[in-house]
Amino acid sequence: PRANVAALARESMVQWIEPAAPLFQAVNAENRALTGAGIVQESPYNLNGAGVKVLVFDSGSVLSNHMDLIGRTNVIDSSPVSDHSTHVAGTVGGTGAASGGANRGMAPGVTFVSAALDITGISGWLYTNPADLVADYTTAFAAGAHIATNSIGTNVANNNFDCAWEGDYQETDRTIDAIVRGSAGTGGAPFRVVWAAGNGRFSGRCGNGYRTIGPPSGAKNHLSIGAVNSNDDSITNFTGWGPTDDGRMKPDFVAPGCQVGGDLGVTSCFGSSPTAYGSLCGTSMATPTVTGCAALLMQDYRVQYPFLADPRNSTLKVFFAQSAVDLANPGPDYQSGYGSIRVQA
Repeated sequence: PRANVAALARESMVQWIEPAAPLFQAVNAENRALTGAGIVQESPYNLNGAGVKVLVFDSGSVLSNHMDLIGRTNVIDSSPVSDHSTHVAGTVGGTGAASGGANRGMAPGVTFVSAALDITGISGWLYTNPADLVADYTTAFAAGAHIATNSIGTNVANNNFDCAWEGDYQETDRTIDAIVRGSAGTGGAPFRVVWAAGNGRFSGRCGNGYRTIGPPSGAKNHLSIGAVNSNDDSITNFTGWGPTDDGRMKPDFVAPGCQVGGDLGVTSCFGSSPTAYGSLCGTSMATPTVTGCAALLMQDYRVQYPFLADPRNSTLKVFFAQSAVDLANPGPDYQSGYGSIRVQA
Protein backbone atom coordinates (compact mmCIF):
# COMPACT_ATOMS: atom_id res chain seq x y z
CA PRO A 1 0.00 0.00 0.00
CA ARG A 2 1.13 3.54 -0.81
CA ALA A 3 0.80 4.54 2.85
CA ASN A 4 3.57 2.08 3.79
CA VAL A 5 6.15 3.35 1.28
CA ALA A 6 7.83 5.89 3.58
CA ALA A 7 8.34 3.34 6.36
CA LEU A 8 9.56 0.74 3.88
CA ALA A 9 12.10 3.21 2.49
CA ARG A 10 13.72 3.49 5.91
CA GLU A 11 14.57 -0.24 5.94
CA SER A 12 18.28 -0.75 5.30
CA MET A 13 17.70 -3.67 2.91
CA VAL A 14 15.63 -1.51 0.52
CA GLN A 15 17.85 -0.12 -2.22
CA TRP A 16 15.33 1.22 -4.75
CA ILE A 17 11.67 2.15 -4.93
CA GLU A 18 9.78 3.01 -8.09
CA PRO A 19 6.14 2.99 -9.26
CA ALA A 20 4.75 -0.36 -10.36
CA ALA A 21 4.86 -0.99 -14.10
CA PRO A 22 1.46 -0.76 -15.82
CA LEU A 23 -0.37 -3.99 -16.57
CA PHE A 24 0.66 -5.61 -19.83
CA GLN A 25 -1.82 -4.83 -22.56
CA ALA A 26 -2.34 -6.62 -25.86
CA VAL A 27 -1.77 -3.97 -28.50
CA ASN A 28 -0.32 -3.55 -31.99
CA ALA A 29 1.27 -0.24 -30.93
CA GLU A 30 4.81 -1.64 -30.75
CA ASN A 31 4.83 -2.49 -34.46
CA ARG A 32 3.48 0.92 -35.36
CA ALA A 33 6.08 2.59 -33.14
CA LEU A 34 9.13 0.65 -34.35
CA THR A 35 8.38 1.01 -38.06
CA GLY A 36 7.17 4.61 -37.85
CA ALA A 37 3.71 3.70 -39.14
CA GLY A 38 2.17 5.40 -36.09
CA ILE A 39 3.99 8.62 -36.93
CA VAL A 40 2.78 8.81 -40.53
CA GLN A 41 -0.78 7.94 -39.51
CA GLU A 42 -0.79 11.32 -37.71
CA SER A 43 -0.46 14.93 -38.89
CA PRO A 44 1.11 16.22 -41.07
CA TYR A 45 1.16 12.94 -43.04
CA ASN A 46 -2.33 11.63 -42.22
CA LEU A 47 -1.75 8.40 -44.13
CA ASN A 48 -3.92 5.30 -43.71
CA GLY A 49 -3.46 3.36 -46.95
CA ALA A 50 -6.74 4.58 -48.46
CA GLY A 51 -7.13 3.57 -52.08
CA VAL A 52 -4.77 0.59 -51.79
CA LYS A 53 -6.28 -2.90 -52.09
CA VAL A 54 -4.31 -5.74 -50.48
CA LEU A 55 -4.49 -9.42 -51.42
CA VAL A 56 -4.15 -11.58 -48.31
CA PHE A 57 -2.99 -14.90 -49.77
CA ASP A 58 -2.79 -17.23 -46.80
CA SER A 59 -3.87 -20.52 -45.23
CA GLY A 60 -7.58 -19.66 -45.29
CA SER A 61 -9.95 -16.76 -45.69
CA VAL A 62 -10.17 -13.61 -43.59
CA LEU A 63 -12.99 -13.26 -41.03
CA SER A 64 -14.74 -10.52 -42.99
CA ASN A 65 -17.19 -9.58 -40.24
CA HIS A 66 -14.54 -8.78 -37.63
CA MET A 67 -15.23 -5.25 -36.38
CA ASP A 68 -11.76 -4.14 -37.47
CA LEU A 69 -12.24 -5.42 -41.03
CA ILE A 70 -15.98 -5.37 -41.71
CA GLY A 71 -17.15 -3.95 -45.01
CA ARG A 72 -13.64 -3.96 -46.50
CA THR A 73 -12.95 -7.61 -47.34
CA ASN A 74 -13.79 -9.49 -50.55
CA VAL A 75 -13.28 -13.27 -50.17
CA ILE A 76 -12.69 -14.64 -53.68
CA ASP A 77 -12.57 -18.38 -53.03
CA SER A 78 -14.39 -20.94 -50.89
CA SER A 79 -11.67 -21.49 -48.29
CA PRO A 80 -12.71 -21.70 -44.62
CA VAL A 81 -11.99 -18.83 -42.25
CA SER A 82 -8.51 -18.96 -40.75
CA ASP A 83 -7.33 -17.32 -37.51
CA HIS A 84 -3.92 -16.88 -39.13
CA SER A 85 -5.29 -15.10 -42.20
CA THR A 86 -7.50 -12.85 -40.08
CA HIS A 87 -4.55 -11.97 -37.86
CA VAL A 88 -2.47 -11.06 -40.92
CA ALA A 89 -5.22 -8.82 -42.32
CA GLY A 90 -5.59 -7.06 -38.98
CA THR A 91 -1.88 -6.24 -38.88
CA VAL A 92 -1.93 -4.89 -42.42
CA GLY A 93 -4.97 -2.71 -41.92
CA GLY A 94 -7.35 -3.43 -39.07
CA THR A 95 -9.03 -0.30 -37.71
CA GLY A 96 -8.76 -1.32 -34.06
CA ALA A 97 -12.49 -0.64 -33.71
CA ALA A 98 -12.92 -3.49 -31.21
CA SER A 99 -10.06 -2.21 -29.03
CA GLY A 100 -10.58 1.53 -29.01
CA GLY A 101 -7.92 1.85 -31.71
CA ALA A 102 -5.15 0.18 -29.70
CA ASN A 103 -4.88 -2.85 -32.00
CA ARG A 104 -5.19 -1.01 -35.29
CA GLY A 105 -2.90 -2.11 -38.09
CA MET A 106 -0.31 -0.24 -40.11
CA ALA A 107 -2.71 1.01 -42.81
CA PRO A 108 -6.28 1.03 -41.44
CA GLY A 109 -7.72 2.57 -44.61
CA VAL A 110 -6.88 -0.25 -47.05
CA THR A 111 -9.37 -2.73 -48.48
CA PHE A 112 -8.79 -6.45 -48.86
CA VAL A 113 -9.08 -9.36 -51.24
CA SER A 114 -8.81 -12.72 -49.46
CA ALA A 115 -7.77 -16.07 -50.93
CA ALA A 116 -6.09 -19.24 -49.69
CA LEU A 117 -3.51 -21.66 -51.00
CA ASP A 118 -5.18 -24.96 -51.83
CA ILE A 119 -2.76 -27.85 -51.22
CA THR A 120 -5.40 -30.59 -51.32
CA GLY A 121 -3.94 -33.77 -52.76
CA ILE A 122 -0.65 -32.30 -53.97
CA SER A 123 2.96 -32.70 -52.90
CA GLY A 124 5.77 -30.22 -53.22
CA TRP A 125 3.42 -27.33 -52.52
CA LEU A 126 5.09 -23.92 -52.71
CA TYR A 127 8.24 -25.73 -53.91
CA THR A 128 7.86 -27.66 -57.15
CA ASN A 129 4.11 -27.01 -57.21
CA PRO A 130 2.65 -23.47 -56.93
CA ALA A 131 -0.83 -25.00 -56.53
CA ASP A 132 -3.52 -22.38 -57.20
CA LEU A 133 -1.26 -19.38 -56.65
CA VAL A 134 -1.52 -18.00 -60.19
CA ALA A 135 -5.27 -18.60 -60.38
CA ASP A 136 -5.92 -16.73 -57.13
CA TYR A 137 -3.55 -13.90 -58.02
CA THR A 138 -5.26 -13.55 -61.41
CA THR A 139 -8.67 -13.28 -59.76
CA ALA A 140 -7.38 -10.84 -57.14
CA PHE A 141 -5.75 -8.63 -59.77
CA ALA A 142 -9.00 -8.56 -61.72
CA ALA A 143 -10.72 -7.53 -58.47
CA GLY A 144 -8.39 -4.54 -58.19
CA ALA A 145 -5.62 -5.73 -55.88
CA HIS A 146 -2.44 -3.62 -55.88
CA ILE A 147 -0.16 -5.56 -53.52
CA ALA A 148 -0.13 -9.02 -51.91
CA THR A 149 0.92 -10.13 -48.46
CA ASN A 150 1.90 -13.80 -48.13
CA SER A 151 2.53 -15.29 -44.69
CA ILE A 152 2.85 -18.86 -45.96
CA GLY A 153 5.75 -21.04 -47.00
CA THR A 154 7.13 -24.54 -46.98
CA ASN A 155 8.58 -24.21 -43.42
CA VAL A 156 10.89 -27.05 -44.40
CA ALA A 157 12.31 -27.91 -40.98
CA ASN A 158 9.05 -27.78 -39.07
CA ASN A 159 7.17 -29.76 -41.73
CA ASN A 160 9.85 -32.49 -41.89
CA PHE A 161 10.55 -31.81 -45.55
CA ASP A 162 13.96 -32.49 -47.08
CA CYS A 163 16.43 -30.01 -45.59
CA ALA A 164 18.05 -29.73 -49.04
CA TRP A 165 15.01 -27.68 -50.08
CA GLU A 166 16.24 -24.74 -48.00
CA GLY A 167 17.92 -22.13 -50.16
CA ASP A 168 16.56 -23.64 -53.39
CA TYR A 169 15.09 -21.70 -56.31
CA GLN A 170 12.29 -23.84 -57.73
CA GLU A 171 9.06 -23.63 -59.68
CA THR A 172 7.09 -21.58 -57.15
CA ASP A 173 9.94 -19.08 -56.83
CA ARG A 174 9.98 -18.67 -60.61
CA THR A 175 6.21 -18.24 -60.63
CA ILE A 176 6.33 -15.47 -58.01
CA ASP A 177 9.09 -13.69 -59.91
CA ALA A 178 6.95 -13.83 -63.05
CA ILE A 179 3.98 -12.33 -61.16
CA VAL A 180 6.11 -9.45 -59.90
CA ARG A 181 7.39 -8.80 -63.44
CA GLY A 182 3.85 -8.90 -64.81
CA SER A 183 4.38 -11.95 -66.99
CA ALA A 184 1.97 -14.17 -65.02
CA GLY A 185 -1.46 -13.54 -63.57
CA THR A 186 -1.63 -9.79 -64.04
CA GLY A 187 -2.01 -9.29 -67.77
CA GLY A 188 1.43 -7.76 -68.21
CA ALA A 189 1.17 -5.30 -65.30
CA PRO A 190 3.97 -5.37 -62.71
CA PHE A 191 2.71 -6.38 -59.27
CA ARG A 192 3.92 -5.96 -55.71
CA VAL A 193 4.51 -9.06 -53.55
CA VAL A 194 5.65 -9.29 -49.92
CA TRP A 195 6.56 -12.77 -48.62
CA ALA A 196 7.50 -14.19 -45.22
CA ALA A 197 11.07 -15.45 -44.90
CA GLY A 198 9.86 -18.39 -42.81
CA ASN A 199 10.66 -19.61 -39.32
CA GLY A 200 13.37 -22.02 -40.45
CA ARG A 201 15.63 -21.69 -37.40
CA PHE A 202 12.93 -22.43 -34.83
CA SER A 203 13.22 -26.21 -34.55
CA GLY A 204 16.89 -26.43 -35.48
CA ARG A 205 16.17 -29.58 -37.46
CA CYS A 206 17.86 -28.16 -40.57
CA GLY A 207 20.28 -25.96 -38.64
CA ASN A 208 19.89 -22.87 -36.55
CA GLY A 209 22.06 -20.46 -38.50
CA TYR A 210 22.69 -19.51 -42.08
CA ARG A 211 21.06 -21.14 -45.14
CA THR A 212 17.72 -21.69 -43.41
CA ILE A 213 15.51 -19.90 -45.95
CA GLY A 214 12.74 -22.22 -47.16
CA PRO A 215 11.05 -21.91 -50.55
CA PRO A 216 9.57 -19.74 -51.89
CA SER A 217 11.10 -17.12 -49.60
CA GLY A 218 14.25 -17.15 -51.72
CA ALA A 219 12.61 -15.84 -54.90
CA LYS A 220 14.39 -12.91 -56.51
CA ASN A 221 11.74 -10.26 -57.10
CA HIS A 222 9.48 -10.23 -54.04
CA LEU A 223 10.22 -8.54 -50.70
CA SER A 224 11.33 -11.33 -48.36
CA ILE A 225 10.71 -10.42 -44.71
CA GLY A 226 12.34 -11.73 -41.53
CA ALA A 227 11.30 -10.94 -37.96
CA VAL A 228 12.69 -8.85 -35.12
CA ASN A 229 11.33 -8.28 -31.63
CA SER A 230 9.28 -5.11 -31.49
CA ASN A 231 10.55 -4.06 -28.06
CA ASP A 232 14.25 -3.78 -28.94
CA ASP A 233 14.72 -4.51 -32.68
CA SER A 234 16.66 -7.69 -31.87
CA ILE A 235 16.59 -10.53 -34.39
CA THR A 236 14.29 -13.33 -33.28
CA ASN A 237 15.53 -16.86 -32.66
CA PHE A 238 13.28 -18.35 -35.34
CA THR A 239 13.52 -16.15 -38.42
CA GLY A 240 15.15 -17.81 -41.44
CA TRP A 241 18.56 -16.63 -42.59
CA GLY A 242 20.16 -16.64 -46.03
CA PRO A 243 21.96 -16.90 -48.26
CA THR A 244 20.16 -18.83 -50.96
CA ASP A 245 22.02 -21.73 -52.53
CA ASP A 246 23.17 -19.49 -55.38
CA GLY A 247 24.55 -16.93 -52.93
CA ARG A 248 21.87 -14.22 -53.04
CA MET A 249 20.97 -12.20 -49.97
CA LYS A 250 17.73 -13.11 -48.22
CA PRO A 251 15.80 -11.92 -46.33
CA ASP A 252 15.58 -8.47 -47.89
CA PHE A 253 14.34 -6.77 -44.71
CA VAL A 254 13.19 -7.44 -41.17
CA ALA A 255 10.21 -6.02 -39.30
CA PRO A 256 8.58 -6.60 -35.90
CA GLY A 257 7.08 -10.09 -35.72
CA CYS A 258 7.40 -10.91 -32.02
CA GLN A 259 8.09 -9.24 -28.69
CA VAL A 260 9.97 -9.91 -25.47
CA GLY A 261 7.61 -8.93 -22.64
CA GLY A 262 4.40 -7.03 -23.21
CA ASP A 263 1.90 -9.16 -25.11
CA LEU A 264 4.71 -11.58 -26.08
CA GLY A 265 3.99 -11.16 -29.78
CA VAL A 266 1.93 -9.18 -32.22
CA THR A 267 -1.70 -8.72 -31.20
CA SER A 268 -4.24 -8.56 -34.00
CA CYS A 269 -7.67 -9.85 -35.04
CA PHE A 270 -8.07 -13.51 -34.11
CA GLY A 271 -10.74 -16.14 -33.58
CA SER A 272 -14.36 -16.47 -34.64
CA SER A 273 -15.69 -13.56 -32.60
CA PRO A 274 -15.98 -10.21 -34.41
CA THR A 275 -14.33 -8.51 -31.43
CA ALA A 276 -11.58 -11.02 -30.56
CA TYR A 277 -7.82 -10.53 -30.66
CA GLY A 278 -4.87 -12.84 -30.20
CA SER A 279 -1.09 -12.61 -29.98
CA LEU A 280 1.16 -14.54 -32.39
CA CYS A 281 4.87 -14.61 -33.24
CA GLY A 282 6.52 -15.30 -36.58
CA THR A 283 7.73 -13.91 -39.86
CA SER A 284 4.01 -14.27 -40.66
CA MET A 285 3.46 -11.26 -38.41
CA ALA A 286 6.43 -9.25 -39.71
CA THR A 287 5.31 -9.61 -43.33
CA PRO A 288 1.91 -7.87 -43.06
CA THR A 289 3.63 -5.14 -41.07
CA VAL A 290 5.79 -4.40 -44.11
CA THR A 291 2.82 -4.72 -46.46
CA GLY A 292 0.87 -2.19 -44.42
CA CYS A 293 3.83 0.19 -44.45
CA ALA A 294 4.14 -0.30 -48.21
CA ALA A 295 0.45 0.65 -48.56
CA LEU A 296 1.11 3.89 -46.67
CA LEU A 297 4.04 4.60 -48.96
CA MET A 298 1.95 3.86 -52.06
CA GLN A 299 -0.82 6.18 -50.88
CA ASP A 300 1.64 9.03 -50.43
CA TYR A 301 3.44 8.24 -53.69
CA ARG A 302 0.15 8.64 -55.55
CA VAL A 303 -0.32 12.09 -53.99
CA GLN A 304 3.23 13.22 -54.71
CA TYR A 305 3.37 11.79 -58.26
CA PRO A 306 -0.25 11.67 -59.51
CA PHE A 307 0.74 11.12 -63.14
CA LEU A 308 2.98 8.12 -62.48
CA ALA A 309 2.04 4.48 -62.15
CA ASP A 310 2.34 2.83 -58.74
CA PRO A 311 5.94 2.10 -57.75
CA ARG A 312 7.19 -1.32 -58.80
CA ASN A 313 8.27 -3.88 -56.24
CA SER A 314 11.88 -3.02 -57.09
CA THR A 315 11.19 0.65 -56.30
CA LEU A 316 9.63 -0.23 -52.95
CA LYS A 317 12.73 -2.32 -52.25
CA VAL A 318 14.96 0.68 -52.96
CA PHE A 319 12.89 3.00 -50.73
CA PHE A 320 13.01 0.58 -47.81
CA ALA A 321 16.69 -0.27 -48.36
CA GLN A 322 17.72 3.39 -48.26
CA SER A 323 15.81 4.07 -45.04
CA ALA A 324 16.17 0.83 -43.05
CA VAL A 325 18.09 0.70 -39.76
CA ASP A 326 21.14 -1.51 -40.14
CA LEU A 327 21.21 -4.55 -37.85
CA ALA A 328 23.46 -7.58 -37.26
CA ASN A 329 26.64 -7.40 -39.38
CA PRO A 330 27.53 -3.94 -40.77
CA GLY A 331 25.81 -3.34 -44.09
CA PRO A 332 23.44 -5.74 -45.87
CA ASP A 333 23.73 -9.25 -44.47
CA TYR A 334 22.14 -12.70 -44.49
CA GLN A 335 20.42 -12.24 -41.11
CA SER A 336 18.51 -8.99 -41.55
CA GLY A 337 19.00 -8.05 -45.20
CA TYR A 338 19.11 -4.28 -45.55
CA GLY A 339 17.83 -3.91 -42.01
CA SER A 340 14.71 -3.02 -40.03
CA ILE A 341 12.22 -0.96 -42.03
CA ARG A 342 11.31 2.64 -41.19
CA VAL A 343 8.40 3.99 -43.21
CA GLN A 344 8.62 7.64 -42.13
CA ALA A 345 12.21 7.90 -43.36
